Amino acid sequence: MIAAPLAPAAPLAPAPAPRPALDRSTLVTDGIVAGVTLAMLVLPTLLLGAVMPSWGWHWLLAAVVTAALVAAILVRRRWPLLALAGLTLLAAVHVAVGAPLFPMWFAVLVPLYSAGRFSRWPGRLAAAGIALVASFLAAYWVLGTGGFMNLAPGEPVPMPAGLRPLLVLWVPPMLLFSMTILVGWGVSAVARTEAAVEVAQVSTRRADEQEERAALARDMHDVVAHSLAVVIAQANGARYTADAAVKDRTLETIAGTAKQALGDVRLLLAQLRHSQAPDPVASLDDADALVERMRGSGLHVRLERIGGSPPLPRTADIAAYRILQEALTNALRHGDRAQPVHVRLRAAGPGIVIDVHNRLLAAPGPAGHGVRGMHERARLAGGGLWTGIEGPWFRVRAAFPAGLA
Repeated sequence: MIAAPLAPAAPLAPAPAPRPALDRSTLVTDGIVAGVTLAMLVLPTLLLGAVMPSWGWHWLLAAVVTAALVAAILVRRRWPLLALAGLTLLAAVHVAVGAPLFPMWFAVLVPLYSAGRFSRWPGRLAAAGIALVASFLAAYWVLGTGGFMNLAPGEPVPMPAGLRPLLVLWVPPMLLFSMTILVGWGVSAVARTEAAVEVAQVSTRRADEQEERAALARDMHDVVAHSLAVVIAQANGARYTADAAVKDRTLETIAGTAKQALGDVRLLLAQLRHSQAPDPVASLDDADALVERMRGSGLHVRLERIGGSPPLPRTADIAAYRILQEALTNALRHGDRAQPVHVRLRAAGPGIVIDVHNRLLAAPGPAGHGVRGMHERARLAGGGLWTGIEGPWFRVRAAFPAGLA
């Protein structure tokens, strides 16, 4: 992260249009979750309604509850607390009208888990408070409408006679709801730990690669410098002798030295090629897979493609992918993971513009090796890069070719 642009700021492209609150891939994933969850619960709901002919208009309430649960699962990542609060209000209506049990209600465990998984600590505490209210409503329903005190549907529970059984019945749903939130928090903690380990491994691997490159550079220098020194000395000596035998021996020495140097250089280049073998995933064609891996690490990434994916030269394609990877890694390490990271890939003629911006947790410090490496990659691949602060965002904009920035 940096405190100021590392390079002269190029004219900024127009800011991206506001993204929808929920991107398409997230909606598809959560739509599948909602479909599978409710499919498992619709059969017992239908069977219960079939054996209880007194349901009548309660079928309408069951449909409303089902629709609310589907909506809550679809927005569970973006607005988990809002989803829980809405479901709790609906549960209060359910209890107030004395409606029978709908097995569909068990799908509320998905938004509860999501509150622990995707919220920060204030959100998790608020979710725990909502869960306590929801568990109290569940206990109240069991005590009254559920038949525990033989009350008529909708008849209020008498107090204080019902206080003790109410408290007893409140414990199981409270434990279930609280444990579901804690499970979500635990999964979030594991994801953060794995992401931190992965970042540390990447840093270690880069350090090892730099060491190896430095060693190869030193070896190459020693081989080439020594061999050329021998060849120059022998050639200068041969110029000032008239003895044919001496000239032959000198040329033989030069040939042997050059042959040995050529073999050493080939060996070093083979080692370099082996350590820098082409990476099959180092391509913008695999940006979706990279984004999914970052999402699995706990980073909320919104990917937007504009205008397709124009073919790039191999060096530019590798550099573009690595810049995107480094920008997302920096967002994971230094950004506010409670806020989404926006990634836009925009085709521009024969080239492409990569725009990554995320919110910061704190004021950025001096530029690190990663940011400097992004600038070097872009320059060596014939592209351009700008990094800096724009309002609340830290922004990385790369363009290949450079004239698109």
